[in-house]
Parts: sequence; C-alpha cells; structure tokens
Amino acid sequence: VSKQDRIAQRPSPQPNRSMTIKAIHKSSSEVALASIRDEVTGERKLGTKPPRVNSETDMAATPSLPSSVLDTWTALPESVRAALVSAEIASGSVSLPSTRSSTTYSAVSSRASSASPSEAGSSSDTNAVDLSEREEECEVTGAKVTLRPLERAPKNVFEFEKTTTKEEVAVKKQSSSTVITTTKTVTTGRGWRNIFTLPISYDVNMVPHGTLLDSSNPQLLDATGVHPEGYNRRFAVIDAEVDKLYGDKIRQYFVDKGIELTTTILNGGEADKRPDAVDKLLDDLCAYKLRRREPFLAIGGGVLLDIAGMAACLYRRGVPFVRVPTTLLAIVDASVGVKNGVDYCCGITDETYKNRVGSFYAPSSCLLDPAFIVTQDRRNVANGFGEILKLALVRSSDLFELLEAHGAALVESRFGANDSTPAGVSDRIIDLSIQIMLEELGPNLWETKLDRCVDYGHTFSKLLEMVPGADIMHGEAVNVDGFFCVVLAYLRGYITKDVVDRVFAVMQSLSLPTNSPDLQSKLAWQSCKDAIEHRHGEQRIPLITDIGESICVSDITPEELDRALEEMKNYDHKM
Repeated sequence: VSKQDRIAQRPSPQPNRSMTIKAIHKSSSEVALASIRDEVTGERKLGTKPPRVNSETDMAATPSLPSSVLDTWTALPESVRAALVSAEIASGSVSLPSTRSSTTYSAVSSRASSASPSEAGSSSDTNAVDLSEREEECEVTGAKVTLRPLERAPKNVFEFEKTTTKEEVAVKKQSSSTVITTTKTVTTGRGWRNIFTLPISYDVNMVPHGTLLDSSNPQLLDATGVHPEGYNRRFAVIDAEVDKLYGDKIRQYFVDKGIELTTTILNGGEADKRPDAVDKLLDDLCAYKLRRREPFLAIGGGVLLDIAGMAACLYRRGVPFVRVPTTLLAIVDASVGVKNGVDYCCGITDETYKNRVGSFYAPSSCLLDPAFIVTQDRRNVANGFGEILKLALVRSSDLFELLEAHGAALVESRFGANDSTPAGVSDRIIDLSIQIMLEELGPNLWETKLDRCVDYGHTFSKLLEMVPGADIMHGEAVNVDGFFCVVLAYLRGYITKDVVDRVFAVMQSLSLPTNSPDLQSKLAWQSCKDAIEHRHGEQRIPLITDIGESICVSDITPEELDRALEEMKNYDHKM
C-alpha cells in the first residue's frame, strides 16, 4: 500500500477536533490556514493537495477561518510557522504560480507559544517546549546574537547568527579644513551553540561514630554501587599510613561481605602529590579493568583524595569514586568540594606550582567517620584546625567561639571525648565547618565567581608550602597566611587591635603557627602577583572586617605588605 493510499484511508477529522501540526498541509501562511480550516470542517479529504493559488483574487475569495483555527496557528512561534511553510513548499506538494507571488509570510501575532509543534491545539502544556528564538548581546565582542532552538534538542542546541557592528572615526587635518571620516563595518557569522548543565549531586554522609568498618554497617559496601549478581569484587586506593593502621580491618570488612578487594597503596604526603602518583593509580585501574559505572574507594587524607579524584576524572573520561577521609583536615576540606589536583613541576621554568594541574570532578559520595581522627598525632589534628579557623574568621562567629572555648582541649584529646569538652561539641564543630564549606562552594562549584571568602588563607600560603625544605603543613601555612591577613585588615582599619589580639590568642591555643621565617617581602609580593594570575586579573584577597565577616580586596601594595611584616614583629610567635 502506497504512502498516499494509507493517508487517504484515514477517516476525515470531525469538526472542531483538536489537531496536531503533523496533520497540517502547509504552503504559504494563508494557504496553510485554509488547509487547517478544510481539515477541521471536513471540506477536504486528507491526502489531497490544497487548491492552487493563482492570484490575490483567489486568496481574497478564501473563506475566513474560525477563530479557534486562527488561534492554533498564531500560537506557534514565528520561526516554527516559517519552517512549516518552507518545508511544505520544498516538498513540492504545493505549487506556487511564480517566484514573484504576492503572497508573503508575515507574523500574525506576537503571542508567545506555550506548546510544542506536536501539541498544537491541545489544552495540555505539560510537555511544552519553547521553540521561539531569542536575542542576546555577547559580553566580549558586543555582537548581537540571535538564537534559534533546534526542534530535536530545543533546550540544548541552538542555531545562531551573530552580527557585529564597529565604527571607526578618523580625523585628518588639512591645510584649510579638517576631514572626519566615519567607517562602519558590519560582520555576520553563523553556527551552533551547545548548552548542557551537568547534573551534579553527591551526598556527604555522616557515619555513626566508629562504625564505618564494622561489617554490620552496610554503608561502605553500598557506596560502591549496585552490580549484577555474582559480581563480587571491588577496588580501593588507600593512603600508606592508613593502610598500616586500618588495612587489616578494611580488608576483613569486605571478606565478611563476600567481596574480593583489590587495593593500591599510595603515599599521602605533600611531596607525593605529583602526576606520577596519578599515573600509578591509572595503571592499577587499567590492570583491574574497572567498569565504566563502577565506583572505587579512596581512603585517606587530603593528598590521597586529590590524587584519586584526578585519576577518576581521567580514567575512561570519568568514573565514579567514593571519598573516605581519614584526617580532620580532609573531613572538613578536601572531602566536601569538587576540586582535585596535583602539584606540577614545569620543565621550562624548572619550578613547582601547587595544584597547578587538576579538575573539577565530584565524587559519587563521601563517607565521614570522625573516629579516624583519634589515631592522628597532635600536630596533624592542629593542622586540621587551620582550615576550621579559616571558616570561622570569614563566616561564623559562633564557630569561632566554639574554638575559643574548646579548641585547645580537642587538640589535646585528638578530637576525642575529654573532661572539659561537653558532649556534642566536637560533632558541632565538624557539622558547622562542613555546612559553611558547602554553602560557599555549592552555588559556585566551578568557581565562576572568583571573589571567594573560602580563599582566605590561600594567597601567601601556596608559596610558603613550596619553599624547598620548608617544614610546614597545609593547615599551618593557611594559618600563617590567615594571621598575616588579620594584620593587613588591622592596618587598613577594618578591625580593632582587640580583634587582632583575640584571633592571635585562639591561634596559639590551637597550637598553630602564626608566622614563618619564609614570609618575607619578596615572597609576599610574588604571592600577590600569582593571585592576580590565578584569580583572573585581580588580587581578590579576602580580609576580615569582623570575626565572621569578610570582603575581598584587590589593591594591596608592596609598601602595605612591608608595613604588615613589620607589624608582625610585635607578636610573640611560636613557630
């Protein structure tokens, strides 16, 4: 049966029956409207060609259309109506008298469409798709851009036309006159724009204290995903120090679950945060033959989590991974964001740049069990408080007061229970820290906004950490940077001397350094120049205006840095 016969066999529409655009035989706009009228009223059988248009007289003789039909047509966007007309003419099902036909396409109504072409005439707009074109101005060139959505992917793919207009004025003086010449240049371009918003969603799970590696707790296994029955293997990358302390318990957990665990052990020190570590992990993932949607576990401190995140981003162009932080610093910092990275040694400059190579890549989930903290030494616990205090200074006076009252005791007890700290305080400190980080990072995951209060303590600390042979940990460097910025804020009149003294006292109670012999004039100014490069042309250095409040500034001078360094000498630093 031919296509034409199949069409002809369909029953004619009943009067006033709702229609779809697929039932419309188009020619010019007026003829298309006439076709709608015919099909609604049943005056023309489906499958027959619409009448030939011979003149304006014939057009004028065409009976007027019911308002319901006109509404159906005018509800469509102008671009859709034009496309329907063009498609029908191109198909050859309608012959026009000549290329000089007086019938022209014009907009019948400016009313916006709320229905997709496949739903025209339907009272329901549940699945409505807006195919109307829109205009915008390019922020970079000032070009006028017209965007038209493509029907098969109207929310993602747009055909565009760009029009750029530039005017140049030249003034030329002659002996007896001045000649002013204005040249206007109009350039046009066309192409396509693809828009896709990544569906980022990941859970940061607080695990009941000390239960993560208990075989009765399914959370660790559940985080590794759902697999076909009989798929009884998993992969984990583990910090070498964590493996010494918890390796047997980790492996026994999976034995109890009937799972074969393959592990890679990596060193988690700052010196090991290099591309070579990523390569090692990628090699082992290849040997293991990790599946495309199979999450692997990353168990360790911040360095290990950064390496794992980088490898997860690269392997098969992206596989899921689960963060299991085991240090206080990693629990409140590295585990909750989407940044991953390693330090990079440039073969041209022969310099090493901190976190210069990395990615924005979210974990599939995070599992936080603060019980790991108790096995850290005192210095590492204090190191974690460096990031917590940073958050308190720029965002939360409540968190600052908790540190002021209980921080020293928690350092001594390795964040465990102690006689001087009320129950629940340590959990409250961790909860507040994570919530503040997520509140700041969540709306700005890709750092499109570069004025970020969470960059507090991360301007001068980068170079302090990269000084060859320097014995300084990340949280310690952040705190030195943080106190230097407190002094800068004081010299600018943002805060009082009492606030400076109060902050200094809390830093010392947390056993955090407040100065470094490497913090000199040259390093400080180079840090500002590096900040301009990293933060796209401006320093954007966060300074506090009170405890829990901050602003970003971009006008710090070398002279100002020298005055602050001189002021630092007035404090009894413990380094």
